[in-house]
Amino acid sequence: MKNWTSSGLVLLAVSFLLFTAQKCNEDYKYPEETMVKISKTACFGECPVYSFTLQGDGQATFNGKRFTELEGPHRRTYSADTTNTVFKEMIGMDLYQYESEYTDQITDLPTTYLTFQHEGREKEIKLYYGFPKELEDLANRLQELAFAEGWEAVPVEK
Repeated sequence: MKNWTSSGLVLLAVSFLLFTAQKCNEDYKYPEETMVKISKTACFGECPVYSFTLQGDGQATFNGKRFTELEGPHRRTYSADTTNTVFKEMIGMDLYQYESEYTDQITDLPTTYLTFQHEGREKEIKLYYGFPKELEDLANRLQELAFAEGWEAVPVEK
């Protein structure tokens, strides 16, 4: 009886791991070609300069250039829940409806570039001044993801 119980528990544990591993692979609802990128440029002060990219399969890259906690290239994988939430929100916003550029004759502001690719379409939006609040909120949420903990440094070839 004891051997059957041990074998049954091992079989149950292996079955659970296989089921959850398979389920995790199926949880991403967007292909890796679906992508969002945010890039921030410099200002005359200490504005963070970086780029952050998230793909539909959860793969992400971060490249900190100036005034960021992490410098250089980094990578990580976001959970399916986080990834799906980001892309669902972006698709729901219909980014294609927005102007491609929001700017004015003002100096010393950083420029934010938002790029979104989905289903063979791409939209890039330049955010400098006078852009809608919902785009500012989106850029802030993407920056929160970019500045989250959990990044792994990518070795740089010399």
